Amino acid sequence: MDAANIYRHVQQHYGKIANHNALANLSDKYQEKVATAFGYSLQDIRSIPGNANLGVSCGNPLATANVKTGETVIDLGCGGGIDVLLSAAKVGPDGRAVGIDMTKDMLDLARRNAENARVSNASFIEASITSIPLDSSVADCIISNCVINLVPKVDKPLVFREIFRLLKPGGRVAISDILAKKELPSEVREDLSLYVGCIAGASQVHDYDRFLKDAGFLGVSILNTNSDLNLYKELWQAEKNNSDVSAPSCCGPHTGELQARAKSMLDFNEWAGSFQVYAIKPELGD
Repeated sequence: MDAANIYRHVQQHYGKIANHNALANLSDKYQEKVATAFGYSLQDIRSIPGNANLGVSCGNPLATANVKTGETVIDLGCGGGIDVLLSAAKVGPDGRAVGIDMTKDMLDLARRNAENARVSNASFIEASITSIPLDSSVADCIISNCVINLVPKVDKPLVFREIFRLLKPGGRVAISDILAKKELPSEVREDLSLYVGCIAGASQVHDYDRFLKDAGFLGVSILNTNSDLNLYKELWQAEKNNSDVSAPSCCGPHTGELQARAKSMLDFNEWAGSFQVYAIKPELGD
């Protein structure tokens, strides 16, 4: 799969989620179930507009980010705005929360959610997370939730270099992401529906560690939360049942039903896991 094709399918897929087409066959409680399973409290989830939580998280990066009053937080791949709005509450009126996303429909949704929540210290920028139109050293903390795995392998190092550039000296990065526990088989890696579903593009732990250290980070910590990734099958099944939102596939129509049956039997937890990642940009002189 070439990078341009991956980016195109990711934008299409998450644009449909932003418009709730991909969620049409799910119960209203699905998004809440996913969020709480991956580390959010019901209090946090119910403090923001429901549309901010789309059930596509794989963790809670704010649990380890240690966000403080007055800080600037940048969220890479902000989606409907869940972590931006929660960050805005933590940093207070003297702080700033900035959401970055390449999908216009997601940004439109996030802006509506911020407006509905009457949050005045949040803003949103349309950009790829490999190249963000902000000055260097502007953020105290950068977070991301189940997004970096969607970046094509060839571009992943660019994301970590961009995070390093944007952080102030001594700043920190807190990421929740899907990482592979072992080498993924080719039939998984080359399946676009599993790619946009956050499995096929997952890096292995040693690659993630290398990306961070090559970018210049210290104190790298990568921990498996042992959360159940098979929760995502409810969203995949909803997409399969919704004729308007069929997940893209690299296989021909004659293999579609066979492929669907195989994926329904695939144990995501065997191949991948939800990981919490933390690292620090060195202070000047370190």
